[in-house]
Amino acid sequence: MADLGLEPVCVQDGKAARTTLTNHDEAPAVVMTELSLAGVDGFQLVREVRRHSPDTRIIVLSSFVTLRTKALEQKDMLDIQGILAKSAPLESIRRMLYRVLGIQPPEPTASATQPTPLPMLAPLESPSPSPTPTASPVSASTPILARERTRLAQIASMQLVDEGPPDEVLQGLVQETARAFNVPIALVSLVLEDRQWFKAHVGLSGKVLEERGTEREVALCAHVVEADRAEPLVVPDAATHPVFSSNRLVREGLFRSYAGAPLITSEGTVLGTLCILDHKPLAISAEQVDGLVALARRVAGELEFRAQLSKSQQALKLERSAHAVVRLQADVLAAALNGLEDAVVLFDHQRIILFANESMALLADRNASELIGMERHTFIRLLSSRFKDSLDFLRRILIPEEGPYVAREDFELKSSQRVLRWMSRPVAFADGHFGQLTTYRDVTNEVELARRRS
Repeated sequence: MADLGLEPVCVQDGKAARTTLTNHDEAPAVVMTELSLAGVDGFQLVREVRRHSPDTRIIVLSSFVTLRTKALEQKDMLDIQGILAKSAPLESIRRMLYRVLGIQPPEPTASATQPTPLPMLAPLESPSPSPTPTASPVSASTPILARERTRLAQIASMQLVDEGPPDEVLQGLVQETARAFNVPIALVSLVLEDRQWFKAHVGLSGKVLEERGTEREVALCAHVVEADRAEPLVVPDAATHPVFSSNRLVREGLFRSYAGAPLITSEGTVLGTLCILDHKPLAISAEQVDGLVALARRVAGELEFRAQLSKSQQALKLERSAHAVVRLQADVLAAALNGLEDAVVLFDHQRIILFANESMALLADRNASELIGMERHTFIRLLSSRFKDSLDFLRRILIPEEGPYVAREDFELKSSQRVLRWMSRPVAFADGHFGQLTTYRDVTNEVELARRRS
């Protein structure tokens, strides 16, 4: 937008967008909006823009196929000029913007059409092509059926579905979630082949409680696992929503509003969601959605940690010194990690760094010895300065205060326009505690190729 001489105004949710539009005397030339928004959903926002600004160009984006399909059906009625998948290449978004504004786009350069091989972490200053927004853990070229088979196989291999009572720790987490968001219903929902099954739940009653789930076709959580890329789905008011108002569970009064954050494994597979539901419209902010994502990372971490405990051969062997500092028994493991181009750091269960390899020291611009013993929040503050948007980095790297977690996000480096993928997963220690193995991997080529294929 800035390249076209426009002044970009960015907001995080639908409510903030509505306030911004109201407070501006001049109608915007173009509005580009996600369809799944906190506060005010994207469809409602489009209607309000159209009522007050009939000449404004509107482009909508979404990772959810169902939402894009409904926008296409209502394109003429809502006077929408462009509809794109959120995983679309940046060049496609740029061309769409030119088209809806009636401007002739410049001819693409050779560098914009040919992928360029890139170095990894060292040196950080190496040049690279411009990255695109965060990519899906699964490439757009991966067949949907193959992705679904892999997803279901992972649920089976982790032995997550059982007939016993809800897991005590997970049950505590859904109760904490319901209290934190002041909603009557919170669920850990696993999306299976033909149904959603609740691993933990609070606030259910009747047939849904008795069956501990619903058929998949009415599960809003199914939209999260089927999305182009893993991200939360927010439906502030399903009763008035063009997609979900006809949902049987909405019509029967089980819920009226919904927000679900994906449960993502360390391999990038979406098992289901941590979701909240209410009987009234959901007044939730973008910051609260970030909090729900952090809690979902904790739930995914608990699921993965339990799967690790059942496979003791995968546990790292550690010992504690007299100062209660865990150190690696095998020096060869440290040597192997130091040889990786991925930046690697190992935290203990108290979020204190036990080990950092040389690539991580290079990324953090510190000696590895300086990082050992550092608390995570101090380390993250230090690391944030290396990324293009440090505030966005700090917002999206949010994790729960305690317990294991799983996380996966992409960030652009400040110095070189390369994209690093942050990945973290719990590891089981021999003494029964857990740690967190975190890596930062250069995925610029992968992101570029995925975008071009999409």
